[in-house]
Amino acid sequence: MIELLVAVFVIVLLTGVVSLNVGRGGADISLDSEARHLSELLSFASSEAGMSASDHGLLLNSAPSANPRRYEGHWLRRVDQGWVTPRASTDVFADLRLAEGYELRLSLEGQPDIELAPYDPDLKQPPQVVAWAGGEMTPGALEWLDSQTGDVLYRLEWDLLGRMVLMPKGSELDTRNGG
Repeated sequence: MIELLVAVFVIVLLTGVVSLNVGRGGADISLDSEARHLSELLSFASSEAGMSASDHGLLLNSAPSANPRRYEGHWLRRVDQGWVTPRASTDVFADLRLAEGYELRLSLEGQPDIELAPYDPDLKQPPQVVAWAGGEMTPGALEWLDSQTGDVLYRLEWDLLGRMVLMPKGSELDTRNGG
């Protein structure tokens, strides 16, 4: 009887470990997809800024009262009156809802890390990342961090010319897109 209980305990333990690993694998795939999608959107915004001769930008913020913490992105376009939401004719510049359960850290070249505060449309905040009409982009990096350990899961870097480098775990070169 004791041997049977030990065998059942081992099977339950192994099943639990396997299910945890499988569940995390799906989260890793989702995070990889999100990081690649954001990289492509930033490249597109850079191209759109050059073609439309109008600066475009991305304002990242934390979602108000979200538990677990979640982040959002709002695309903006510069007009004479300031920054506004881009024309509604394109779904590419729809607001972003980033995956839950991760911390984001945005750093821009020559500036301290930026706190991603909740979005307030009445404040008319300018975007942190700007793709200028002349073809340049605010150089910087965005990191997805494990909220439990603080480990870097993904790092997306871009330079002044909008070239994107996506690095899983923050160090391994994964892909390079020309901007």
